[in-house]
This record gives sequence, C-alpha cells and structure tokens, in this order.
Amino acid sequence: MNVEIENMRHVRVFTAAPRPLNTTITTLGWVFHWNLENGSLVKHKARLVGRGFAQAFGVDYQEAHLYAPVMRLESFFEFLPRSPRYPT
Repeated sequence: MNVEIENMRHVRVFTAAPRPLNTTITTLGWVFHWNLENGSLVKHKARLVGRGFAQAFGVDYQEAHLYAPVMRLESFFEFLPRSPRYPT
C-alpha cells in the first residue's frame, strides 16, 4: 500500500491541502481485488477509495449531481465510428 501511495504522489494524483474550518474529513479505505486462474493467483490490485457514505448532504457537500459516468475502452472504440464527426 505504501508503494501505491508513493506512486500516486509521484504522478500527482492528489496534493495536500489545509483543512477547511467546520468540516469533516472523508476517510479513505482500500479495496483489494485478486484475479485467480485455475485456483492460482494471477494478478492482485489495490485501489484507494473515499468513503462517501459517511458524508451528509448539506453538511459535507452541496451538489446533488455526483454521478461520474465510466465507460469501458472497448465500448468507446465501438461508439466512436458511429458519432457524427466520424462518418462511416
């Protein structure tokens, strides 16, 4: 985990900022995922995520539009030729 945090600091994923007054800090947690193939470990991943469930609307955040759409790269390449800018 320390290696992952150092990698994030190196590529400047986040920066330290002073804590605003009268706010609560959202804590972080690790999500681990192991890929197994025929019962043997092939790959392991660790992701650092914020625990957003601990926030209260109107206290910790004001915006209600917090949806962040995610698309698989394969889907992107499937829809790209169908866009009006790239006629087939």
